[in-house]
Amino acid sequence: MQLREAADALGVHYQTAYQWVRQGSLPACKQGRGYEVDEADVRVLAARRRAGRAPARAIEVRDWQAQADQLYAAIVAGQETHARHWVARLTAGVTLTDVCERVIAPALRRIGEGWATGRVSIAQEHRASAICERLIAVHAAQPPGRPRGCAVVATPPGERHGLPALMAAACLREDRWLVHHLAADLPVTEVTQCARDVNPGLVVFSAATQAGASAAVTAAAEVAAASPELRVLAGRPGDSVRELIRLARGRA
Repeated sequence: MQLREAADALGVHYQTAYQWVRQGSLPACKQGRGYEVDEADVRVLAARRRAGRAPARAIEVRDWQAQADQLYAAIVAGQETHARHWVARLTAGVTLTDVCERVIAPALRRIGEGWATGRVSIAQEHRASAICERLIAVHAAQPPGRPRGCAVVATPPGERHGLPALMAAACLREDRWLVHHLAADLPVTEVTQCARDVNPGLVVFSAATQAGASAAVTAAAEVAAASPELRVLAGRPGDSVRELIRLARGRA
């Protein structure tokens, strides 16, 4: 619906609804000269207001690179408590999607580059990944409101790096998808069977390596052939979780 319609549904002036969009309290997409909002987001915000809770106020992060640098310093040194507190402060005012895309992913890319040049050991790289998995898991709760849809998230056979799939699952869940997050390196037949069991509208294969990306494309094609009614997406290294959400919503 249009933002003006959302304002009417919420019983507030258009400028109030616009301010909530600017603050990040009401998710919206710019469409031409106006904004489009999802009816489910409007219902969630209305429920919050009925419960006497003010819309959460977003914070403005002026230097995302500095946030990523802070997280990198913590995870490369194995300072999990510091990293946990840092991410907790961020997620109090920004979305988990922003934290994953603008902070955790850049920090992990820097870890990977350090491993490739010998500046970061294999143990440090594994420890950093494990810390980030726990950081994401802590904040990957299902938000209130009616689910947008059901999704299955997995990695293709041979892909043992499960962190990108975890990010995809967490960010889809934040967008109110009911997500079935499967383990890494799963046979395509198992993903297909799971899809038949839970009847999702979306299946996502995530990959952290180029070889995994090729396998994801193949796996996606197999699932799509078995269940033509499904929307199946194949992720590649470096893909944006925001782009995943846009594609998941079916927006070209």
